[in-house]
Amino acid sequence: MLLSSCSVRARFNKANQTFEEGGYYKAAKSYKALSSKSSLTKKLNRDEIDLLNFRLGESYRATGKYKEAQTAYERMFRRHTPELYEVYLRYGQVLLCNKDYDRASEQLLLYKKYETGSRLADSLLAAVEWAKSHPPQSKYSVSAVASLNTRYNDYAPAYASGDYEVLYFTSSRKAKRSKVYDVTGEPSSNLYATVFSRRGAWGKPFLVDEEILKSKREDGACTFNSDYTLLYFTRCGKIKREKTGCSIYTARRKDDQWEEPVKLPIADDSITVAHPTLAADELTLYFASDLPDGYGGMDIWKVTRGSETDTWGEPINLGRTVNTGGNEMFPFAHAGGALYFASNGHVGLGGLDIFKATANGAEWVVENAGEPLNSPADDFAIIFERDNDRGFFTSNRKSSERTTRSDDNIYAFTGDVQRNVEFYFSALVKNVKTKATLPASEVRLVGSNGFSLRRKAGDDGKVEFRVDKETDYLAVASHKGYLNGKTRFSSRGWETDYTHHDTIWLTPTDKPIEIPNIFFEFGKATLTDNSRAALDSLITIMNDNPTLVIELRAHTDNRGSDETNYAMSQQRAQAVVDYLIRHAIAEGRMVAVGLGESQPKVVDAAIAKQYSFLRMGVKLDERYINSLKNEEQQEICHRLNRRTEFQVLGDNYVPQP
Repeated sequence: MLLSSCSVRARFNKANQTFEEGGYYKAAKSYKALSSKSSLTKKLNRDEIDLLNFRLGESYRATGKYKEAQTAYERMFRRHTPELYEVYLRYGQVLLCNKDYDRASEQLLLYKKYETGSRLADSLLAAVEWAKSHPPQSKYSVSAVASLNTRYNDYAPAYASGDYEVLYFTSSRKAKRSKVYDVTGEPSSNLYATVFSRRGAWGKPFLVDEEILKSKREDGACTFNSDYTLLYFTRCGKIKREKTGCSIYTARRKDDQWEEPVKLPIADDSITVAHPTLAADELTLYFASDLPDGYGGMDIWKVTRGSETDTWGEPINLGRTVNTGGNEMFPFAHAGGALYFASNGHVGLGGLDIFKATANGAEWVVENAGEPLNSPADDFAIIFERDNDRGFFTSNRKSSERTTRSDDNIYAFTGDVQRNVEFYFSALVKNVKTKATLPASEVRLVGSNGFSLRRKAGDDGKVEFRVDKETDYLAVASHKGYLNGKTRFSSRGWETDYTHHDTIWLTPTDKPIEIPNIFFEFGKATLTDNSRAALDSLITIMNDNPTLVIELRAHTDNRGSDETNYAMSQQRAQAVVDYLIRHAIAEGRMVAVGLGESQPKVVDAAIAKQYSFLRMGVKLDERYINSLKNEEQQEICHRLNRRTEFQVLGDNYVPQP
């Protein structure tokens, strides 16, 4: 039984409502169902049929289906000249994407008769001529990353570690509690992570911190601060039929988990604020937005601040050199100062192209990144390593490689001028006393170029980082129950593939730790000048372990009365504490304790190796020393008993305001 005119119009109105809410995938299905049967479209008037076909084309164009969009627009020309003249602009736009350059030019010129001052039409006409002239190839080679791509949309990669071996990206692949999103017809997107293996492949992607970052809304398009402890990401959503736009959220990493996200108050909820990227100094945040007073569609904007602790200022549009009447999206702030972004309004090959903007005073100089980074399809969301000419981007191009339909896929690219050399740092964390390895130790690597990364050692006590060229590094290892240890190295002068191996030694804190070579004037508590090096090494230990609380202990030999020795040792322990206080070590981190002669030294393996007359395990008390007939040996024992050491009381000091 045929549907009534009222029923057809109701379906048409519902499809229009879905389209106006941004549900392009769902709207396309509704419009296609109506347009596929002439018995249904007969219930609509000519203007309504034109609007149906136009919005069907717009829905396909918005979801990157340019062939389908072309077919939908062409239906409007079969019987009459459309009065909805915007179709000439959009028809020309998809013809450019489909490489039908002559007809694209014809349609755009027709549109110019109605809108003589259209910047977007001018840009598209220039793009047609540029594409016809076979633009020069860029120096890059590209390949799809098969292990990351699925039959769903996979896009917007972001480096999540300083050695580029952890990658976050956005994917609409199915996950628990996923719902279908009206814009794409796919499950809601979420952030996924993958880790690179030295065997040369990316590991199986996994959902990022499901309980915190996974929501019923769309999450994705992220960036990080320099030490990868602060995540900026995009979150979009819709409450019932109300569009809520997109916002940028931040989440801070604590103990390998992301804390509850916090929204950046850049614009109202109805505005789209998305695709964040941080400048190298972390004082400028670039993003894409449809904020009022832009140049049309999505524009690139920025907010700035005076320091990392300040709040972000008011949004600033990057101006008409960067922004056009089309869409500018997915900015990426390169460490070298350039700003990359995607646009369908600048001169390109069709769809979204990747562009490079370089600051020239107050203006930007914009250039197309060229093939093969760009294609007639949508190419966007490019990222680079800091010092290497390689990275990733997203494209929905058709490819002979393992990609899926024409949905968004992640591609790798590299400069073909020369293979990039690989530099690595491999550290083995060990107990300085027993020489045993320490599994699960945490190692933080900091570079002079701003590199900062934490990584846990494996079961073998080993940890590995990929490092940059011409950079100085500090590696700090930590493990519960041990003092932090560190080592330094530099990659300056390295030219060929190289792995720098080192061992980081950690000192256990379960027993007192002696500080050798602290000397006092005879019979006094006055530190001598030749104690300075040892005292400064203790200051270094306290600074390297900023939460450490210690008991500073002083011991004497057994000559003299007990009372005198206790008093002298207490004064000497306090003298060391006072020295540290004068050198900016907080008083609350230290307790001075004099033990006199009450705790004679016990010979350990190192002492027994140094002095052949001493056996390991012997206590150097008064009885043992008196049993020695050699006065020189007795004096050695007295000297070993006169010592300064510290015992760790805790590792939980909180600095006082």
